[in-house]
Amino acid sequence: MNQENLTFSDLVKCVRETDSSPVSPDSDAIESISDEAIERRKVVVVEASANVPFNERGPNPKQAFRVCISRLMLDPEDPKALAYIPVGLRFRRKGDTFGKSALSRIWCQFHEILPESICDQIFDEVTTYDGWLTGGTENHIAMRRTAGYLFGESFPDATFHHGLSGRELADVCLEYFRAYGRSLIHTSMVEFLSPIYHAVNTAPWVNIAEFAEDERARLYANSILDTMLADLALNSHQGIIIPPAARAKGLMTDSYQLSTVRSNTQWTAWLYWEAGHCDPTVEAVTVNDSWNQSPLVLHAASTYLPNPVIRRIAIKQVPLPYRTLSACGNREVMGPAYANAHGLLNPPERVKPNPRSVMRSTYVHEQYAIGAGIRCTDIEEPTLRHAHSFAVIWRDTSPRNWLFCVHPYWYVNREEDGARLGLDDWSGTSPFLQTVHWENAAVLLLDVPERDPYAGQAVGSNEKWTSDRPEQPYGRFHTYVPETVEEVVDTGMGACLRVGQVYVSIRPVRGEATWEATGRVGYRRLVIEGNLVGAVVEVGSEEEYGGLAAFVEQVGAASLDDSALVSSRRVVYTSTRGHVLDIQHRGEEWRPAAKVNGAAIDYAKWPMCESAYVRREGGVMEVEDGESAFRVDWRGEEVERREIGKC
Repeated sequence: MNQENLTFSDLVKCVRETDSSPVSPDSDAIESISDEAIERRKVVVVEASANVPFNERGPNPKQAFRVCISRLMLDPEDPKALAYIPVGLRFRRKGDTFGKSALSRIWCQFHEILPESICDQIFDEVTTYDGWLTGGTENHIAMRRTAGYLFGESFPDATFHHGLSGRELADVCLEYFRAYGRSLIHTSMVEFLSPIYHAVNTAPWVNIAEFAEDERARLYANSILDTMLADLALNSHQGIIIPPAARAKGLMTDSYQLSTVRSNTQWTAWLYWEAGHCDPTVEAVTVNDSWNQSPLVLHAASTYLPNPVIRRIAIKQVPLPYRTLSACGNREVMGPAYANAHGLLNPPERVKPNPRSVMRSTYVHEQYAIGAGIRCTDIEEPTLRHAHSFAVIWRDTSPRNWLFCVHPYWYVNREEDGARLGLDDWSGTSPFLQTVHWENAAVLLLDVPERDPYAGQAVGSNEKWTSDRPEQPYGRFHTYVPETVEEVVDTGMGACLRVGQVYVSIRPVRGEATWEATGRVGYRRLVIEGNLVGAVVEVGSEEEYGGLAAFVEQVGAASLDDSALVSSRRVVYTSTRGHVLDIQHRGEEWRPAAKVNGAAIDYAKWPMCESAYVRREGGVMEVEDGESAFRVDWRGEEVERREIGKC
């Protein structure tokens, strides 16, 4: 890359480039994304789910309805399922959106074989339910509106809450579909790549794609699913969803991602392209303790299949490596789409809409991937407390095939199992950690003030995610490294790790790297102490460097200039590939002053999605795999979705 007079626009153009050499077909991978293979995995999930125990008298149907769907698919006269539906259908307390969404699938998929008495009870419940047009999180609203639409369409002449006819209710929901889908194409989703809620959010749109009678509704739903699943395919590698990820609550609940498939969204990827180390058998699936808590069954019960181009990107049957720059908006960007004149007149607007609230930079190589995030200053943003901002992923049969870097901040004073969490707090994105990333290298800088300028702010109201932190934050930079790493070399300038054919260098910026034990099962911690410290992370493969010794030698010789760190909070690193990463920490402005190869990063021009295979800007998304492509064009009020043939 010629570094003379390079601009940010030049960098963005580079992102689109990739190796043009042909891909060696992987017959096993290609077979895994066939319609038949996906159908086999769906059958496995349905058969496994049908045997999941559930509280047959419990009023909340969130999990139970999913089991009922599976049981009815195997036996339309299943007595347990038919007995439970009247028990769960009237649930209206917190979390009722999950049950109502599943109830819409039960109705659409089975109403022709349900007893008349159950059909009557469903009719009575859905026509009096007051939540179809109310608010909530992004996934809550999707579940409410999609279910409301399907019931309104099913009972067009009935009177629903707000005095609306079913036909009128469906029209209001259809307008939400159009407005939400258009906003999604222009700004991306709020729960972007959430290991939990991306899967929750896709499931209700599958219902519309399959059951809606109105062709417009199906078109909107398929366009929305194209967008969500193209993002997931682009950022799914070696069984892991590449961070940064929103609402990564798994790190708080001990259900974090593993390559054996653990989080909700990983299960979506497993179903559609067999991501992760889990055989497509009932025995293999049921060994896991998380699948039956996820919306997996709602996808498995459907006839929906992602576009084949998306599937080929997902299994990386495309030229590698590739880079991605992408962004997603804050909650406020979706406010106008959520609004209606009946249940949600004025969605709350805490701050101004920002389509680039979070900016992502990722790099995907055959053997590894890096994901790095940059956020706009907004300490009260609710997702910040469980957003995951940086990680390295590698090819490995071990379930823990990634490391991640954090600053312990949000939950330091919380108690878990009767003990203060303290240094083992690894959740959320610290407001004091800033990053610049390009290809296989990143520089992370931590500048911790003596007193927390955000003390007393951003505590939260949900007790599960309530922040509890000291006024004097820790001055520590932590890298969590799985115990399955095969080789560790102390270089005198940090540590170099080897896992299989992948090498990772963690080089301190001011400070010393030391190892310590951690309460996090399966990990140990590399610590760099100090209020003004950081790390250079560089990754490579045996094919690229020839061996670990050569990698260690090259990263040791790479230039790291921290002479202006204390005076200006600035570090310049020249990677082993010759890329110059220049970062200046900007304190309360969470986005650093950064340059790559002399080109200043222009956050105002950060692309919504730019890569070799998925591009989304100005209301148009193009998805290609090097051979075939399709386009979703939502520049106007209505959407056009079409195949565009060979690339």
